[in-house]
Order: sequence, then C-alpha cells, then structure tokens
Amino acid sequence: MRGIFLGLVGTGLLWSQGVGIGILQPDSAAILHLESNRKGLLVPRLTRAQRDAIQNPPWGLIIFNVQDSVIEYFNGRCWLPAYAEGCDDCNFSLSINPPSGIIDHVNNQAVQATITLTQLAGTPQPIALQVYSTLPPYTNSVFSPPILTGSGSATLEIEVEPLAPAGTYPIVIQAVCGNTIKNVIYTLTIEPCYQVNIVNSTSDYNLTLANPQIPTAQPVCVVVHTHPGVEITATQTALPAFTTGNLHPQSVVAILHEGAFLGKGGDGASGAPLPNYSLPGAPGGDAMHITVRTYLYLRNGHIFGGGGGGASVGVEQNFNIPIVGNLTIGISAGGGGGAQLGTGGRPSGNFTIGYFAPGQDATGGLTATGGQGGLLTLVWTYTVSLGVADVDVTVRPEGYGGKGGDYGYPGREGFVRVCIDGRVRPAIGPSVPFSLGCYPPGNIILQSGGGAGYAVRRIGGATLIPYPDSNYLTGLIRGRIGP
Repeated sequence: MRGIFLGLVGTGLLWSQGVGIGILQPDSAAILHLESNRKGLLVPRLTRAQRDAIQNPPWGLIIFNVQDSVIEYFNGRCWLPAYAEGCDDCNFSLSINPPSGIIDHVNNQAVQATITLTQLAGTPQPIALQVYSTLPPYTNSVFSPPILTGSGSATLEIEVEPLAPAGTYPIVIQAVCGNTIKNVIYTLTIEPCYQVNIVNSTSDYNLTLANPQIPTAQPVCVVVHTHPGVEITATQTALPAFTTGNLHPQSVVAILHEGAFLGKGGDGASGAPLPNYSLPGAPGGDAMHITVRTYLYLRNGHIFGGGGGGASVGVEQNFNIPIVGNLTIGISAGGGGGAQLGTGGRPSGNFTIGYFAPGQDATGGLTATGGQGGLLTLVWTYTVSLGVADVDVTVRPEGYGGKGGDYGYPGREGFVRVCIDGRVRPAIGPSVPFSLGCYPPGNIILQSGGGAGYAVRRIGGATLIPYPDSNYLTGLIRGRIGP
C-alpha cells in the first residue's frame, strides 16, 4: 500500500508540473512540453472524407489534411486550416492541366491550360486569377474568365510572338481569395527561330537566296533584324527591295525593322510621236513582298513604295499666219521620274515635233523626291520679210510634264498649250497686231502618271501582322499594303 500511495503522489506531482518529453523540466505553463532536435510531432493524418466522418468532433481537435497538405482544427462549427480565422474565410484548392506547353511558332503561337478551383470552406466568394511572375518579352496571357466565384474552371491562354527569346520559363499562376493566396507553376518552353541580321545596305534582297542555311522544304520560323542606317533598295520596278523569298508557305517571319526598304521609282514618260503626244508615266516599284505569315515590328524603320513616274504632254497645231500662210508648231514635255531614282522623260527616237523639254530625274535615298516634269518656257519669235511688210510671229508654249510622285504617291499628269500672236509691220503705215489664240482652246485628253509602288505586297494569301490592308501615307509606311 505504501508503494501505491507514493506512486499516486508522484503522478499527481507530475501532472501538476506538466509532462516533459525530451526535457527534464517542462515549462510550467505547458501541460505537455516536447523537445527534440531529431523528431517532430505527428498528428493524425486524414483525408477530407475521413475527417468529415468524425462524429461530434470536439472543439480544438487537430488533424493533418493529407489532400490539402495543411494542419486543420475544429472550432466547434467547421474545420479550419491553421492559417484561417473563421468559417467564412475562403479556403480552396488550385490545380492546372496540363502543367506545361511548348511554342514552336510554326504549328502554334499560343498554348492553353485549364485552371481548376475548388472552394473547400466558406461561402462562395470571388477568386481572382493572375500571372504572378514576369513573362518573357513579346509574351501575353489572358484568363477566361479572370474571376471565378466559388468552384469552377478558367482557361489560361499564353500567346507568344516570334521575337520572344527562346528558353524554358516557369510561370507562377496565382489565385487570390480574401487573405488566401495559392500558387501553381506552369512551365512554358519557347523554341528558337532562325536569326538573320542585316547590317549593310544592299539591293534586291531575297531572304532565302541570301541565307541558304534556312530550309525551304519545311516550315520554319525566321527573325530578321534590319539595323539602323541600313537601306535596302530595288534596282528595277519589277523587283521589290525586300522579299521573304521561297520559304515554305507555312513558315513564319518576324521583321524587327530599324532600316529602310525603298521601292524603285517609276520613270517619267518620254515624248511621243503622232498621234499620242501624251504618254502615261511608269508605275513605281514595290518596297516589300511577303510570301508567308509575317510579323512586322517597326522601330523607326521605313517601308516606302516607289513613286510613280509623271506623264508626258505634247501638242502639234497648224496655225494660219496672216500674209505668211501656214505654220506648224509642235511642243512636248517629259514626265518627272518617281522617287526613288526614277528617270525623267526624254525624247523618243521617233519624236517629230519641234521642241521637247525633258523631265527631271528623281533623287534617291530615304529623303528622295520625285523629279519635276519638263517645263515649257521657251518663247520663239520669227520675223518674215515680204518686201511690202515684215511679219513678227511670237510662239509662246505653255505647259509642263507631270511631276514624278514622291514615295507612296502616283505620278501626275501635265498641262500643255501653245499660243500664237504677233504684228504686221507694213512699209508704210502703222503696225497691225494680231492674235491667233491658244491651242487647244479647251481640254484635251492627257494621260495620267504612273501609280505608286506597294509598301507591302501580300503574295499567295500571306498575312501581315498587325497591319490591315490599306493605303498608308505615314512617316514610316508610304504606299499600299495588300494583295
């Protein structure tokens, strides 16, 4: 009996001091004091279903939720994660499927994943989705929808442009509901494109001919960088300054453009024989041809279609001069050349009329302008002596050939007429002035100038992103974009 009594006394003293495991003197405020540098406290590990099957759980009961990887306690009303403050706090699970994606630019420019949210506790509340990490350059993301109320799913789409740097990027997807924040990781892989750098000015640039290492029998992605100060010009109006060449039709090209693509200017029209004293100017050449889907990034780069050549003008007229009789007068003026380097109109080999004013050549380079049409300013004065009188005949041609177009502009039509007046000076008596007027007395049919070259001509259904088809006359694009 004495031993039993002492044991009970010892037990009473032990509980009055608290129980220590791994420590001889437990803290006086603790009923159970655990100490270890090698082991931890293992509470019961339950699934949600096992947890919810506990009958009448007491207030303060603790478990480890193996599905949500969180310690939970019962507060008398609901099971709460250790970090939650009340039953109405938002508690949810977050998952993503698939957890990764690959962009190769040819077969896909975007990837999608499904974000699934399951609200585990609390009243249904708005849960906002966001990409928490910094995306690579030229990459955009969108959630649809961006906010879920309670449980549900949203679609994440990540779109990647060809200029995005290649690599593998972990992307943190975050869901926020009240004070609760959860994250999942999506792994994005961006495959590389062929890289082409154009650092020197050149002419008639064909992407595939200039870079034979780029395959043409299979779809590829190519990034072209034209550096500042580089001018790519065309030597003929039939050729573009730059073309994507003979790439596979399903290929993708991105152009980071800091230089200039300059289409060849159309030539001004030359003088013409009878009966067509007016000829149309030649059209300008194109700056760029694309044969595949192309992304265009203008970084102070210029794309200018060649200016159209100006039209030539001319007239020939027979005038009946008093006393003298018939006098045939013929004049003509050539059109100006279109920017870039269009040639002004010259007399043709079988030019038959009396006077021709050549058109001016256009200048070249980024600041080129169209040439002026030939200007008819020469005044002729003829004096015919007939013994009894002298006849002074003054021929005044008026007109000009069509001006060559500046970049992105067509050439113009011209204007022409010839006027005759004079005086008869008899041997005896005062002079008698006369005027035969001007020809033509009204409008005559004059040809138009040549059309401007395209800024970008789309071939075979190729698309240009992000520029819609239209006629552009801006500081960076001059000329039409279209098929």
